[in-house]
Parts: sequence; C-alpha cells; structure tokens
Amino acid sequence: MTQFQDLDEFFDDSLPLPIGGKWYRIPAPDAEVGLLCQRLMHAGMAAEPGEPVDDPKLNELASVVLNDDQERDLYQRVLGPVFDELRADGVTWPKIQHVGATATVWVAAGKEAAAKVWAAGGVGEAPAPNRATRRATTAAAKSTRSRGSATTTTRTTASRSRKAAPSRGKTS
Repeated sequence: MTQFQDLDEFFDDSLPLPIGGKWYRIPAPDAEVGLLCQRLMHAGMAAEPGEPVDDPKLNELASVVLNDDQERDLYQRVLGPVFDELRADGVTWPKIQHVGATATVWVAAGKEAAAKVWAAGGVGEAPAPNRATRRATTAAAKSTRSRGSATTTTRTTASRSRKAAPSRGKTS
C-alpha cells in the first residue's frame, strides 16, 4: 500500500515577496477567495478584444469594473494579514496594488505567472489600477499559446498574393 507524506511537511502554500529590504509572506487564502481570483482571471481573459464569451457568468464578470472600495477589499482578502502589515510599515498604495495584483495572479494561476506580474512592476505608466491589474492578470494567464486558425492563415496568404500580383485591368 502506498503511503503519502504529510503535505504540510513539504508543501509551501505561501508567497514570499521582498519589499524595501523586508520579506513579506502572503498566506494562501481560503477556498472562497481562491475561487474568486480564478473567476476574476477568467473574466479578464474573456474581456480581451476578439475573445468569444460563451459563459453568461463570465460575461457578467468581464463587464465588472471594481471601484476603489472593492479593489481594496479584494487586496485585503487576497493578502490577508499582510495587507495590514504593509500599511503599518508605510508601504505606498501603488506598491500595495502591485503586491495585491501579484498575489491575485498567484492564487489563480500559480507562482510562475505571479513572478511575471511581479517582474513587470514599475515598467511604464498604467492607465488605471483596475485595468492594469486585469491586463497583468490576463497576460500572465495567457502564457499558453492559443491554437492557430488554418482559415485565417489561408485568407491572409491569399490576400497577400492578390496584392502582390500585377494589375490586369485597364488603367484610366
């Protein structure tokens, strides 16, 4: 009979992040918050232009824009006690937003996806916190290549061929 080692002996379900020389350890959230993060990520992916949205629940979530209170509540729920610790340490709101966005992606898509969001911090100017968070979340979630469409490729090739061919009609 196979014996399994106790999960707590080898599984680290926290996210350690360095800020200003101090390490903060974000604990794993409960299942409710975890599922919320996954739904938000799916909604963000569905909201990308050109993506079909077949699920009415995702369609509803994709149209939701968090107000400031809802965004703060999301980060409080995702960061747990670390949210209050960051505030007590005087960490600025833009950094807390970045930590919150990173943790949200971690909960929904794992540490590798969260590392991409973390590394992208401070690059350029974000249009708005909620939009920036959604874009970062969506970019991390879309690290898997999507299937190509043979139909689109064929049309593109055919239209290029027509454009390159010399005109056979009369010129006026």
